[in-house]
Amino acid sequence: MSAPRYDVIVIGGGPAGSTAAGFLALDDRRVLVLEKERLPRYHIGESLLSATLPIFDALGVMPAIEKAGFIRKPGGTFVWGRDADPWSFYFRDDPGGRPHAFHVVRAEFDHILFKHAGQLGADMREQHRVREVRADGDVQVTAVNAAGEVVEFAADYLIDASGQDAFLGRRDDLRQFNPFFKNLAIFGYFTDAERLSGAVEGNILSAAFDEGWFWFIPLHDGTTSVGAVVDAQRFAGSAANDVEGLYRRLISQCAPVAARLSGGRLVSPVRVVRDYSYSSTLFHGSRFLLAGDAACFIDPVFSTGVHLACMSGYLAAQTLHRVLAGEAAPECFAEYDARYRSLFERYLNFLYFFYDHHCDASSYFWQARKLLGSAAPQEARQAFVHLISGAADFDDARMASALAERHERLAEALSRGRFSAMPDGALFRSRSTMRELKGD
Repeated sequence: MSAPRYDVIVIGGGPAGSTAAGFLALDDRRVLVLEKERLPRYHIGESLLSATLPIFDALGVMPAIEKAGFIRKPGGTFVWGRDADPWSFYFRDDPGGRPHAFHVVRAEFDHILFKHAGQLGADMREQHRVREVRADGDVQVTAVNAAGEVVEFAADYLIDASGQDAFLGRRDDLRQFNPFFKNLAIFGYFTDAERLSGAVEGNILSAAFDEGWFWFIPLHDGTTSVGAVVDAQRFAGSAANDVEGLYRRLISQCAPVAARLSGGRLVSPVRVVRDYSYSSTLFHGSRFLLAGDAACFIDPVFSTGVHLACMSGYLAAQTLHRVLAGEAAPECFAEYDARYRSLFERYLNFLYFFYDHHCDASSYFWQARKLLGSAAPQEARQAFVHLISGAADFDDARMASALAERHERLAEALSRGRFSAMPDGALFRSRSTMRELKGD
């Protein structure tokens, strides 16, 4: 018996995979999603950007997201930089944008996207673990279902949206880890934490301290997600031997977070994610596209993970719709690679410079990033200069001048608490998302 055939097979039913499947189904494409787990299931990465909401509108899933009752996120509050006083930014300052994003429980949020893609007509299959992908003329996928049976499917093209499992990235050795963000995240969930209030109620709190930085995210189920990002090499041993002890010690060293947890109670296991910042040398092959975390992931300080996943899911669906309609695959795939990589690298460069503006001469974490910032990311810095200038070449003096000017603008924006004035701040605006959706 021949394998069931589709236009596109998607590995992974997270935000990237469900978004891609939903848009393909809207275009009347036959699409199959193979998700290894049964949803709802736990996932980290709970804070969203308002710039992502136009994607949800275009997909038609916003009513379901609104109905879920997630906490509205008006912006972000930071204890960061030379001044120890908190400063905040607000999505309402985005001209023509949205006044809020959401903090989501990912088990619920991902399930909403997954079910919505199915309602649009995608074939969504849970507990199907992909074991093999072959591309001999077309795509052949072998998976194992919940009953332990080996099942096979065929398609014209494939999207790998397998998250940090990175099915094809690992198989084909495509991933390159970023030494600047060679960190680990240690996180858990508290009840009875003292949340932000007043004008900053609902904001994410990001607080830098000697060993790295903390996130503090209020969730609608009554818990608060609290995570530390620290140097991987320095803390890998402690994380392996006594992860909860390390977590509590780090909390005690970050005064803004420790104060808010003084009456709180840890109600979850303490989890660790290691070495999660990377990019793939290619975001496509002859018959596949990489989307979301399967292609790349950056440090979570500005909550870009779900946004990049959903944007890449949209771009992947748009690309394959064009190819299935008769456009040349090599050109379309190269364009997808360039568009997604450009977006990823712009966020990446934004974070290089943002990290560089926390100053602590006694801190191993921050001094190590400064040393790496002047050495390892040089190619990325050159790419940044080319990006903002449109110039083909830059000599060292002009590059130094451009970088210095950008540092000055970023320092001024930080000192005034004006996120909208930061270089590349437009990346976080709804208008930028709308341009991407239109292909401008």
